[in-house]
Amino acid sequence: MKRSLYREYRPQTFAELIGQDHVARTLRNAVETDAVAHAYVFAGPRGTGKTSTARILAKALNCVGTLTAPVAKPTPTPCGVCRHCVAIADGVSLDVVEMDAASNRGIDDIRDLRDKIAFAPIHGRFKVYIIDEVHMLTPPAFNALLKTLEEPPANVVFVLATTEPHKIPETIISRCQRFDFRRPQVREIARLLASIVERENARPDAERGGPRIDIQDAALEEIARHSQGGFRDAIGTLDKLIAYSAGAIGPADVLEALGATDADLLFELTDIVIEHRTAEALQFVQRLAHDGIDYAQFIRDLLRHLRQIFLLQHLEDAARDEASLRILGQTVELDEQRLARLLPQASNLHPREVVRLIETLGEAQREIRDGLDPRLQFELALVRTTRPQLDHTAAALEERLRRLEADAAVAAARPAAPRADGHPGAGAPPAAPPIGAAGAQARRRPRTSAAEQATEVHGAEQGASAPTPEAETLAPAIELSLERVKRAWDLILQRVQASSVSLYAMLRESRPTALDGELLTVTIPSNLALMRAREPGNAELLAAAAEGALGVPFMATFAPAEASVGSPAQAEPAPPPQDYDFTEQIRHAQERLDAEVLPDEP
Repeated sequence: MKRSLYREYRPQTFAELIGQDHVARTLRNAVETDAVAHAYVFAGPRGTGKTSTARILAKALNCVGTLTAPVAKPTPTPCGVCRHCVAIADGVSLDVVEMDAASNRGIDDIRDLRDKIAFAPIHGRFKVYIIDEVHMLTPPAFNALLKTLEEPPANVVFVLATTEPHKIPETIISRCQRFDFRRPQVREIARLLASIVERENARPDAERGGPRIDIQDAALEEIARHSQGGFRDAIGTLDKLIAYSAGAIGPADVLEALGATDADLLFELTDIVIEHRTAEALQFVQRLAHDGIDYAQFIRDLLRHLRQIFLLQHLEDAARDEASLRILGQTVELDEQRLARLLPQASNLHPREVVRLIETLGEAQREIRDGLDPRLQFELALVRTTRPQLDHTAAALEERLRRLEADAAVAAARPAAPRADGHPGAGAPPAAPPIGAAGAQARRRPRTSAAEQATEVHGAEQGASAPTPEAETLAPAIELSLERVKRAWDLILQRVQASSVSLYAMLRESRPTALDGELLTVTIPSNLALMRAREPGNAELLAAAAEGALGVPFMATFAPAEASVGSPAQAEPAPPPQDYDFTEQIRHAQERLDAEVLPDEP
């Protein structure tokens, strides 16, 4: 029977550990300087190499080398061919005991282990006890283990592996050296998979047990992306794909084998949500049902997609260009391949809407786990997002209120449009917002309901048929004031966001503080944001957004918050006069407080 790839290509030396350089270096130095601790805690996500590292440490402590190069003491570079190294790698060494705390979690199991610790190693120099998922032990079992960790034999080393270190008592952790294993990056996992494919193709056909593996680099990256930072999961998926596809393996094969979602579907549904097209959202759910896509899996993939948008919206605060954005994105696992497609959606979707959509989908996930119908919960989530008026939660009401305030500000500041006879008529629609350099399209106004459309049509018909009296007074022009700009400020910022997400980030904490004719002064509290806002072109973008929201031309300038235009300067307190006499003040204080003056100490 062919061995699994993850067992075949398990790291056998400290040099083969990928993504855990801090752990490998410390353990290697500890072995070389004879400073190995008696107990370690290896904490980290599953599939990141905790148990493999424990086995490598056991080999380093017990390796005796080859006949031509014998080793008389622990070595940081085990040979891998001596009887101890081979036995440990095969899991048959009597001096290395691996215990699963999930199934051996009681006090009797720990007492049995404690009784055997007193015996000397059978073949090697050290006995190594590897307790996996140690957080599953019961409190009495932890108490029994604590006594052993306090007074261990000199030739015994404990390695406690866990995915949930917070469940281990502090009394246990304080007696161990702790190493935190981090999740590897997507490129590290893809590089490992590529090396496994290369080594597999280099083996003879008889040993490989099948044809050569022909897999595209994009498919390897897709495997790495869906492994969620686990080497073992990624290698297991590669093994599955080799058996799944006898020919070339592409990204589509990976998605089909994993049951994952095509990125185009995620982008399509997000566009539907942005434009509040409820009917198309429900038709989209029907398409998923027709294609046999699992709703729970699709929601997980959609949440991952929304996380990318969420990160992108907030990373642009610190990124001046796309290159900086890619560098920053590496630290939070932002998908670099989709960056160009994510930018327009990040610009068109308000950050509050992203958060609300993530929360709504998370609630749908919980309901599905509780046994409710997955399709119904998904449809409810989409309807609540595309039609906030049907959702009565506090977040939905806040979103509706924000939109109503923005629309009211536009209606109040909209100038009168002239009729054919020269008289002012109904309000003209505001100018379209500008298109930013990044190519992000302006946000679309949510569609009104059928009742609202009917009301608008009825009102328009009445306005068209009603006769205009000869003595009708002209509608007065709406006076533009600073207060009116402040009421429309959220709408102006939305238009800025549609043109430039980076400028929107600079102005997020800003406030309009003065309006002198057409010159609008905006104060920014952050000096860094102020410096970036004053870069060429930003004032013009803000002026265009204000004109689109309020319908009148603007010029814009930026000022620091402490020097706001129109705010009176705070007068500094005048210093007391040089000949000021405090004797009278002291006398009044004595009378009010019934106090006495103490003599100065000698």
